[in-house]
Amino acid sequence: MKKQLIAAAVAASMSAFAMADLSITGDAKYEYDHTDTNGTKTNTANTEMHINFKGKKGDTEVVANFELDTHGTDGNGIDLEDNYITTKVGDISVKAGNYASSTSGLLGELEEGGRNTNKVTLGYSIGGIDLYAGNSAGGTANDGDATLNNNMFAGASTTVAGNRIEVKKNSDSRDSWGIKGSLSGVNYRVEQLDDDGTVSGITAGDATYVEVDTTISGIKIQYASIDADNATLITETDSAVFAVEPGAKSTSTGGTQIALSTSVDGTSVTIKSGSVDKGLSSSQDLDYVQVSASRPLASGATAVITYTDQDALSSGSVVSSENLEVELNVKF
Repeated sequence: MKKQLIAAAVAASMSAFAMADLSITGDAKYEYDHTDTNGTKTNTANTEMHINFKGKKGDTEVVANFELDTHGTDGNGIDLEDNYITTKVGDISVKAGNYASSTSGLLGELEEGGRNTNKVTLGYSIGGIDLYAGNSAGGTANDGDATLNNNMFAGASTTVAGNRIEVKKNSDSRDSWGIKGSLSGVNYRVEQLDDDGTVSGITAGDATYVEVDTTISGIKIQYASIDADNATLITETDSAVFAVEPGAKSTSTGGTQIALSTSVDGTSVTIKSGSVDKGLSSSQDLDYVQVSASRPLASGATAVITYTDQDALSSGSVVSSENLEVELNVKF
């Protein structure tokens, strides 16, 4: 009898777990870095994991994403990256909590898209037009403030003849627009922001991102560029487009890059060559070349080897900084 009760309890708990519609996904990677800058060599390593939880009931989802790492100012630790709720109130979609904008979204290659606490985004679709509005910086992790302030945003997007067009009021001083699509086998993406705010008494100005790519004989050719009136307009540091991010250089006002990628016997190979405007200083550009190879392994993991050669300053002189990164990653 006791065994039957235990079996029934286990079955009931497993049934409740299944009915909760809970999914767990994630990824993990180990990185080894060797850098040689004008004879000065460093070797570092890092282990990073992401565990993502998603629970669903009806039209409502709850998301909690965690990062476990051995790098950064906090050292070893667990970081709650995202925690938010998505649901619907009638025909209005609601996303509320702590989350970041995607680099695939409008201005993704220009703005960092950092996470904000107590952020809210409302969405509504009518006549093929997607409307949205919200507050991008409702408060900090400590004060829980949800003040409606100049960080409120609103936008609209639609598709016309296969082209995705979007306009957005980012804040009280910043507006933006973007268009992306394909024409005769050539994919394109153009985005621009206009900021009437001031930086050190000077109007911030405009910034433009352009991306064009096509595939010829199995080789993908991509051109990407950023051009900004002011270095403060570029804040993205991890877009995965540029081998060396203009936004990671405090004096940079943009940059250009050509990338070639193909597959050789199951190994993906990408070559990137470019220049970061004022990447070394306010009067010196930074040139770079990067070669990366990625191959899935029979074990389910993926091995990635990346070599980057870029300019650097050493005692006021331009020297070469070479970096070799070996990565082993897996997604589940």
